[in-house]
Amino acid sequence: MSALNTALWFVIHSMIYGGLCGLFLTFVPFLKLSRPKLVLFWTLNILIFGVWLLSQYSTQNWLVHTPSLQWTIALWLNACMAYVPLAFIICVIHAGLYLLKRKPKRPFLISPNPILIPFVWLLSGFGVYEAMTPPILKSFDVYLADLPDELEGFKIAQITDSHIADFVSSEELATSVEQLNKHHPDLLVMTGDLLDDNRQLDSAFQALEKTSAPLGVIGILGNHEKYHGLNEIIDKYKVESAHFPIQLLIDSHITLSYRDVEFQVTGVDYPQAPNTRRQHIDVDVFNQHMADSAARAFDGVNPTQWNLLLAHHPNTFHFISDKNASLTLAGHTHGGQVLPLGYTLGKFRYHLDYLKGWFEREHQAMFVSVGMGNVWPCRMGVPREITIFTLHRKE
Repeated sequence: MSALNTALWFVIHSMIYGGLCGLFLTFVPFLKLSRPKLVLFWTLNILIFGVWLLSQYSTQNWLVHTPSLQWTIALWLNACMAYVPLAFIICVIHAGLYLLKRKPKRPFLISPNPILIPFVWLLSGFGVYEAMTPPILKSFDVYLADLPDELEGFKIAQITDSHIADFVSSEELATSVEQLNKHHPDLLVMTGDLLDDNRQLDSAFQALEKTSAPLGVIGILGNHEKYHGLNEIIDKYKVESAHFPIQLLIDSHITLSYRDVEFQVTGVDYPQAPNTRRQHIDVDVFNQHMADSAARAFDGVNPTQWNLLLAHHPNTFHFISDKNASLTLAGHTHGGQVLPLGYTLGKFRYHLDYLKGWFEREHQAMFVSVGMGNVWPCRMGVPREITIFTLHRKE
């Protein structure tokens, strides 16, 4: 069982980076700060991470409404996270030179901090700025061969990976919904990872319900809903559906009507057991779970009706080639969040075969959104986004 919500889990793991950074600056001779600077570092380190940790135990998340504190914590965190691996690499180089009985000659290796510290702050500033900048609204005209004539001009708004918590607020989600409203969507879909802080559960749903889409909201679960508080989120969908057109699809489908034509929306669940976190099961087992999930979702789908598929993990696309799914909308990847990571860690550690953007094959298309939010407040080359799709029949 997972006892920690994702926001608190992330704080604790971030504090480890702060501690490691301090160890490098305290004990490694060629990285060691002078005593006054070291006192200042540890004071700020304890204060900043302490305030962040304290905020997790408040009834209301006051941090998310305090931009100055958000920025301070995010900048400090990302500077520490950048410093640790770079300092480690420099230590490895020093160790290699020592084994070769050679002394470092380059000024940077003799005294790295005059260059290293400004560099990590520059990286941090860029990453935090892009992570805190409001999401870009992207609009696409989508041409589909099997689209019914009645669905010509049908508009779907997508929000995914909003990760409402310490660095993305329910108010930002509400603003995104209102932005999408200006384009008059017919349906709003939420493709998983709605929030990581259940203190904002009510306000997150209030934000979704600001949509002007006449067909309401259809949501699916992501991996972050599975980490903590899953039952609360499922119950909230049920409660809200009693007075607002909002539906949660868990390996299931629903029939909607638009301009006197019926079509279907299918939702595939994320293949992970409830209240577990980051369990690295065998990739073949994971893929089998995903295939089984897709099979359950499509069981009973009317093959004569047009079908929209919602899947948090884009690798679901592998397992629906023989299914009635004209258009798939996915998220999960954040586009790698920091551009080089998507094509390295994303591909080889997390097996993300579809990172971001459009993917097509015969009679099927998929869009993978980079997401509206983030738990880790850093983005580089992958700005946040919300999307709207206008459907057209391909002649």
